[in-house]
Amino acid sequence: MKKKSTYLLLSSVLVAVLVNGCSKDLSSGPLPLDLKPTNGGTSALAACQLQSSKEPIRSQYQLGEVAALCDKAILQTDQRLVAIAAIPVEQQKIDNTLLAFEEVMADFSDATTPLIFMGSVSTDSKVSAEGSDCEQKVGQFGVDVFTRRPLYASLARQKTSDPAQARLLSQTLLGFEQNGLKLSDESLAQVKILKSQLSAKESQFSTNLNNEVSTVTLTAEQLAGAQPDFLSRLKKTVDGKFIVTTKSTDYSDVMENVSVAETRKQMQFAYLNRAADANTKLLQEAVFLRQQIAKLLGFSSWADYRTQGRMVKDSETANKFLLNLKDKLAIRNQQDQKQLLDFKKQLDPSAQTLNSWDTSYLSYQLQKRDFNLDNEKIREYFPAATVVAGIFEVYSKLLSVQFVEVTQAKVWADGVKLYEIHNSSDCRLIGYFYTDLIPRPGKYGHAAAFPLIAGRSLDKGIYSLPVSSIVANFTPPSTEVGGKPSLLTHDEVETFFHEFGHIMHQTLTKAPYASLSGSSVAQDFVEAPSQMLENWVWNAKILSQVSGHYLHPEQKLPADLLEKMLTARNFQQGSRYTKQLLFSLYDLNIHSTNGSSDVQKTYDELYQQIIGQESPAGNHFPASFGHIMGGYDAGYYGYLWSEVYAQDMFAQFPVNDLTDSAMGAKYRHVILEQGSMKEAIDILKDFLGREPKTDAFFKKLGL
Repeated sequence: MKKKSTYLLLSSVLVAVLVNGCSKDLSSGPLPLDLKPTNGGTSALAACQLQSSKEPIRSQYQLGEVAALCDKAILQTDQRLVAIAAIPVEQQKIDNTLLAFEEVMADFSDATTPLIFMGSVSTDSKVSAEGSDCEQKVGQFGVDVFTRRPLYASLARQKTSDPAQARLLSQTLLGFEQNGLKLSDESLAQVKILKSQLSAKESQFSTNLNNEVSTVTLTAEQLAGAQPDFLSRLKKTVDGKFIVTTKSTDYSDVMENVSVAETRKQMQFAYLNRAADANTKLLQEAVFLRQQIAKLLGFSSWADYRTQGRMVKDSETANKFLLNLKDKLAIRNQQDQKQLLDFKKQLDPSAQTLNSWDTSYLSYQLQKRDFNLDNEKIREYFPAATVVAGIFEVYSKLLSVQFVEVTQAKVWADGVKLYEIHNSSDCRLIGYFYTDLIPRPGKYGHAAAFPLIAGRSLDKGIYSLPVSSIVANFTPPSTEVGGKPSLLTHDEVETFFHEFGHIMHQTLTKAPYASLSGSSVAQDFVEAPSQMLENWVWNAKILSQVSGHYLHPEQKLPADLLEKMLTARNFQQGSRYTKQLLFSLYDLNIHSTNGSSDVQKTYDELYQQIIGQESPAGNHFPASFGHIMGGYDAGYYGYLWSEVYAQDMFAQFPVNDLTDSAMGAKYRHVILEQGSMKEAIDILKDFLGREPKTDAFFKKLGL
């Protein structure tokens, strides 16, 4: 699920904060994660010294404070915006209109984004609720701000020959125009009402998912095949049954390991019915509201409205891209499904069909058999502390930065860490980031990079230091005395590389304006830089840096095990990408229709058409498809679209040295520092030195 900074909640000029990976909750509560590397590696943390004990954001609040501060920020911002609009026309100029507006909105974002963030991470449920309420207030205030004619008029009158100011002006005006400022007063009033209603429904949808606490109670016999480490951390009922949550950690463990088909079916049903009734209704209503808004704004569909200004330009191009992939993936998907069905028949000669609750189990068991790959064995080489320290070293060398832990920092929960970012060349402090990696009740359930303070130029040559946080739900440490530390799967290592790539995008920015800094690029490009970095975790040198057996840290991931992993990399990739295709086409489909659209029926029909199986009976998957109610509506195609660019960029790096500092410097300067000061396609061409190609992408897919 994508999360938005306050400025983006306001402007609808999308800046991405990306989600990759699955949520993992620990029902017994959070455990601290000691990030001291077990392999003794400290080079990324050694040379530069701590420069400030300043708390970059406030992270602890008393009851009522978040609500009061949110209301205060809205009131003060409103007063400042009214003052800008009241300036007589003859006195209006760039400084007191466009630049003043940008400053006011950036100040507002800095004040309220950390408050909203508490809704995702606070350990106090009441403070968390205030953060969620603040998000709704800010979203509705944003609709009001970007439908103010006097403000728009004062900005639209401005002219500038400065390229940076011209870019800011065009993007700011686009934010207003996407909210209907070129409409009649009557139509504008309708858009304002509809957008306010839509904002409330989107916020409630996310809140419902965050508050989801459903469980499945199962006996030891029903959990036959489950890993001992998994069972050891589950709570039990008084009669000794296991309580399994519907969070992704528990769900994945059951679906991959439990041999009892009926248990997997039961687990899948519970997982696909999270917040079922409430969120299906909210999504259905949101889709209808979006249709109405798009028509008022002069677009044939919400998909056309949302793709305006992106790399893809329009929904027709996005749809053609996906349908082209569909044709290419169909054969691979059929082969993958036949492979699983054949394996199922070997296990059960009477089997005739492949069920949706079979695929994860059969895929994992077949992988273990054919490639001798066991995730539990692989985990042993990826203790979280070693992985994090190793990743810091990789990014430090690649991007010429160093990370220094703020050891006495105030944080919102045990185990959360704060780091300073320094330039390696002069140790200059350039930003901050937090890490919040272990599951706990009430926490945001996936993995994401949250921008908290945007980088921007201030007076007298001062640059406001950006602040971000990576929030994830990695496998927790054992609760038993002397038990195992947090051991990550290779997928979780990949997720960290991806999300930390977003952190670097958000914090190494040099863009002068908050609304254009960091990862505030076109939504269908924002994933590309981090998707590119996922390739690093398939490189032997990189894996040597980030691995070390939890009992014998000097023992790196064995070469033969890596070779098996590389051999198995493309295993069942047809199925994986076909699922991404399903989600993308479903998103575009429901946002391209006019009139009544049954969001559940549409999903079931597309599932049958694309996956080649019956949609799971009684499922309510759309109710938990948080992306399309969290900023990725008519934008999920961007994951596949941006991967084309990701693989093209990756092909520019020397395979024998993925931490090459010269290539890293180019990547940092051309991609990360730019923000959205240029169109995404121009930034990409600057990096590639040519027009982008699809060759590397299709090669990766084996197509």
